[in-house]
Amino acid sequence: MAAEESTDVSADLDISEFDGVQKPYIPPGDLDVPGDVPMHTDTVDEVDPVTYEVVRHSLWNNNLEAGETIENLAVSKITLETRDFNTAINLEDGGFVYYGPYLQYFAGVLDWNIKWILENRSEDPGIEPGDMFLQNDPWVGSPHQPDVALLCPVFHDGELFCWVSNVMHQNDVGGTVPGSFCQNAPDIYSDPTPIPPIKIVEDGELRDDIVDYYGRHSRQPEHLGLDLRAAIAGNNLAKRRVKDLIESYGADTVKSVMHEVSDSSENALEDKLDAIPDGEWRARSFHEAAMTGDDHVYEVEVGLRKEGDRVVFDNKGTHENVEGAINFSLAGFRGCLLTMLNLLMTPGEMGAVGGVARRVSFDPEPQTLSCPDYGHALSPSGQYNTMLHLAAANRVIAKMMLSSDDEDLRRKALSTTHAQWSMCINEGTNQRGDYFVGPMLDQMVGTSAATPYEDGQFADGVPYVPEGIGPNVETYERDWPLLYLYRREQPNSGGSGYRRGGTGGEIAYIQHKGGFVPGVYTHDTQPKTLGLMGGGPASRMQLQFVRDADYEERFDRGELPESADELEGDVDYPPPKGFGTELGENDVVELAWMGAGSYGDPLDREPDRVAADVEEGHVTEAYAREEYGVVLTDDGDVDTEATSERRAEIREQRLDEARTDFEELTE
Repeated sequence: MAAEESTDVSADLDISEFDGVQKPYIPPGDLDVPGDVPMHTDTVDEVDPVTYEVVRHSLWNNNLEAGETIENLAVSKITLETRDFNTAINLEDGGFVYYGPYLQYFAGVLDWNIKWILENRSEDPGIEPGDMFLQNDPWVGSPHQPDVALLCPVFHDGELFCWVSNVMHQNDVGGTVPGSFCQNAPDIYSDPTPIPPIKIVEDGELRDDIVDYYGRHSRQPEHLGLDLRAAIAGNNLAKRRVKDLIESYGADTVKSVMHEVSDSSENALEDKLDAIPDGEWRARSFHEAAMTGDDHVYEVEVGLRKEGDRVVFDNKGTHENVEGAINFSLAGFRGCLLTMLNLLMTPGEMGAVGGVARRVSFDPEPQTLSCPDYGHALSPSGQYNTMLHLAAANRVIAKMMLSSDDEDLRRKALSTTHAQWSMCINEGTNQRGDYFVGPMLDQMVGTSAATPYEDGQFADGVPYVPEGIGPNVETYERDWPLLYLYRREQPNSGGSGYRRGGTGGEIAYIQHKGGFVPGVYTHDTQPKTLGLMGGGPASRMQLQFVRDADYEERFDRGELPESADELEGDVDYPPPKGFGTELGENDVVELAWMGAGSYGDPLDREPDRVAADVEEGHVTEAYAREEYGVVLTDDGDVDTEATSERRAEIREQRLDEARTDFEELTE
């Protein structure tokens, strides 16, 4: 009698096969593609200048047109209103050619996604024409789970020619909190489910089983499904445009231009690095509270070492990974570093970050907040960690630029952009009785940071989202059960300095013809957006609820409040990393976004500039006296003698505080 066939499959299971999604992915130096995926690598010896410019700009416009397709078809406001997505063209091996003018820190994500797919999916299920892969796994290459990538191979004559791709923030992909920013998740098992790359489009057809699986996690599966189709349409258009270029100019010529684009950005960075002495610069920031009820502070560090024509980034000194909301994926960390390097050093290269990446090395410390091992929650990182690391990267790169003797390079050293994202995600029933999840994204109105020569400005947009726009108040009020009381500039919120940081803004809103619960928010106790070279910090992230406010009585009198300070009611300051606060019938939510960093000592600022700031509403008269040491007359002119005395007083206070600190340190 023949022996029965064993049904125990565990005996043949090699646990090491799962290492690729258990630890942060770092591509090897030499890409290993185990499957039979023929790749197009041929180029021509020379491309004439006219052809080069035509193809180069066509590739750039390809990304722009793919993004516009997504904007026209997506339904989530986070895409429609604020452009929280990006598009890209990548070489056959995943290396970047261009990425689009939308949310820039996705620059550190899509190339790693493609390399992972080549290494892990080329044999099973294979990479074929007409395929697209979906993924949102932070340990493969997503900043956090709501950032969902869709990656499409482009074939020519049976060979993998390149990839077109996009990544879009999705409004809700599951998890314990509506909106998928799970601030109190102790681990990944309470977070939205991370999905390693799966083939969701096969031979040009959507796989219904995978679409059903993907949408099953979401509170708004119809929105998720429509946004998925918008992403597919964007990739299909980009793929068609690449094939049109190949038909017009030949595959080898187009591939040559792709390589030359990256060569150009690499050379541009190398030229800038030649003007900077070798050295090392560091930036330190702090997280407050890992989750609701936590009162600890956690250190985050970014280091930059310049050696000849290369730069090396590290995160040494960063706190170990923890339970809660403040972990950040390595891919997201890398995206922040590449974005700020490209933005500050090679802005004229139109997003050709592939060449920049060739000159950059990363030396991450594992099991830290910016390189966590699998198992740690990190879904809220888009609110806390991304901006914190962008700001830290901004500071170390700006410090490096200020070390140069090249005056033009020094002029472009931008002080710190806002270091966290001020946001509430509201969830409830709108005025038509429909369920909704809605993030308040007014911070996209933005503000700009100071340089050594220019002040920052309110409402200048967000520097790392060039195509981003502030959300339309009327659209929010149309679709969600809320009414704005105001959206305005917040005085005194920009960092004080020789050159002032741009001011932030604030909004106030109420429930209207429906109901909702504001969730996923924070209220910091300390500012995190720091200045450069003695510049003061910008404002902190601020949220308050005015309970049982008297706005209806004011409406009846024909008054519209311009500040929460004008309202009568009980002020309720939420804890750091709070969420899920019920609103009463007459409660007001006021949310402020951070100003930007300044440059230089505020006592060196020209008094006439300070007087103009007061007149224009950027700072108050009391703030001018306190921070800038500028005293104004009743007519708003500078009191020269009183200003001189006040500035001398501030300098003496600084010396006294320094002596006290020194004595305490040496006791």
